[in-house]
Amino acid sequence: MWTSIECAGHPRDMGLAQGRAEREPIREALSRAGLRVARSRIPSLRALASGPIRGAGAGRAFLRHFAHLAERVEGLAEGADVPLDSILELHLRLRAGGEAAGLYGRRASLRARTVGGGGEGKRVLLERSLPRPVAGEPAWVLRESRPAVGFHSVEITLPWLATAIAGVNAGGLAVVSGPALWGEPGREGSPPAGLLAQECLQRFGDVAGASDWCRKRPVEGEQTFVLADAAGAVATVVSHGRTRRIQSGEGELYLESGEPATADGNPGAREARVDRVWLDPVGGRLQLDAADTAIEVGLREAAVPD
Repeated sequence: MWTSIECAGHPRDMGLAQGRAEREPIREALSRAGLRVARSRIPSLRALASGPIRGAGAGRAFLRHFAHLAERVEGLAEGADVPLDSILELHLRLRAGGEAAGLYGRRASLRARTVGGGGEGKRVLLERSLPRPVAGEPAWVLRESRPAVGFHSVEITLPWLATAIAGVNAGGLAVVSGPALWGEPGREGSPPAGLLAQECLQRFGDVAGASDWCRKRPVEGEQTFVLADAAGAVATVVSHGRTRRIQSGEGELYLESGEPATADGNPGAREARVDRVWLDPVGGRLQLDAADTAIEVGLREAAVPD
């Protein structure tokens, strides 16, 4: 069964809410990754941006260039009663992709397509497959984010993850991120490209603003993002190493193994083995089609950024 959580307020408050709600899956994820689970009980005056992970390299760049997400990660660690460095290390491992990124790095498909027409009007839907977790692996979570400053959004994420892998916001922007394919391992360099998804959902209501932001942020890794807005604009952001390029227009990107859908629309082997999520930027809706549940979530209210 899928679980859903609600995170509201300032970044640290949202992290606290997620950490408390997902405490056990977070601790299991850390243990599975071989990271420390016990939080230190010794009072310390050490600054937040210090130590081997936070004091240099990608960890330091995370804190500097993604301040809201960094505060969210801090709240996550406190809420789950685990070390901040362990949660941050999990985020940094996303850059390497593949096995190091776990479920986040597993093969998936992304798609943007136009539906409707006539009296209904046309709209763009974004679609992403959601590979199912293996035994003992933390599963996907349905999250509602209501930041004190920024757009309200509904998203798909992981219990320990500050960013989203798919989401739609009250401004009319939808984002899906592909799997982290590969990148430089270790702690040097820039933060993982996956952080861009949550930043776009919180900050922007259109493709133009979000894609420009994605182009300029200092991130790293091999990953693709598809953006769509209520006006019908679509763009694909391709992250390659520390560079990004933007492609306009609809399309689909299959990265899964297996056969694609047949010509008459029947699912092939690829579609039969995964769950899927659809995002509607016009209606502000997220629709989940999973093996054990079907959920449609709509945004209840719009929060407009200052």
